[in-house]
Amino acid sequence: MLIKETGKVTNGFYIVGSSTTPVYLLDGLEPVLFDGGFTALARLYETGIKEILGDRSPAYLFLTHSHFDHVGAVSHFKDIWPELQIGGSAHCRKILKKTGAIKLIRELNIETAKSLKKIGIKPLHEKPFEVFDIDMLIKPEQVIELSSNLTVKAINTPGHTWDFMSYWIPEKKILIASEAVGCYENNGYIQPEFLIDFDSYLESLRKIEKLGARILCGGHRAVFTDAEVKAHIDASFRAADDFLTMVEGFLIQEKGDIDRTVSRVKVVQWDERSWPKQPEPAYMLNTQQRVKKIWERMNKNQDKRLKDIKIR
Repeated sequence: MLIKETGKVTNGFYIVGSSTTPVYLLDGLEPVLFDGGFTALARLYETGIKEILGDRSPAYLFLTHSHFDHVGAVSHFKDIWPELQIGGSAHCRKILKKTGAIKLIRELNIETAKSLKKIGIKPLHEKPFEVFDIDMLIKPEQVIELSSNLTVKAINTPGHTWDFMSYWIPEKKILIASEAVGCYENNGYIQPEFLIDFDSYLESLRKIEKLGARILCGGHRAVFTDAEVKAHIDASFRAADDFLTMVEGFLIQEKGDIDRTVSRVKVVQWDERSWPKQPEPAYMLNTQQRVKKIWERMNKNQDKRLKDIKIR
């Protein structure tokens, strides 16, 4: 099954706020939130969480990574639930202490709020993004034991970012993978989301594939269950390969010009798609980075081939 709406996914597990940029909730004696979404949707997330938990408070919030659309409402959650423990990787904490990163997170959340207003999303949280502290440093392969006989295992899945953590709930066979898998768009298009290394992204996909998840939670727009899990992972591999082939072709035609290549990719990927979709400033930043990484990979592989020829 493909789930594209907020609400119950399975017993004790929910999509809250917005399926486009969700916060996931694992209910139990110690409720756990996964990711913090957009700043502008903070009150929408809060309402969804309270509808499920009532007067109870979430105990933990685990971050997959430090991007603006996954940390935006965290400080608001901390204001509402002061005892909430925020967990993330050491690299994630390091990024969230950088002045430039905070400035970019704030600016992108402001641009997103403008886009949400245009399409009539209400109510919107009007305050800007605020900095927060990570209370728990999460290490790869760390297992967090919850008092409700559930565990959450952190799995390092780099590719989208270096600080990326996916979260595995083995008792329920649920994996919160976010952008460690391809990003599902409303028309069925799958956008590959490597920003720091294409081959690491593929290796993370292979790691995810081996887990045998029954429920796979993406970063945006969709949760996959049962047969759809394997179908989406397979589609993520194909989308990565197709994107690589397309961008390599454009880069060759444009003689390595990154900006012209990005413009051509945008025409194919973004221009004709309807809302909701990734806001243009964020899309352009991501695509610039993805194209750069493919260009670097092409040059690295060329250097390796030349070196191999010389050795022979």
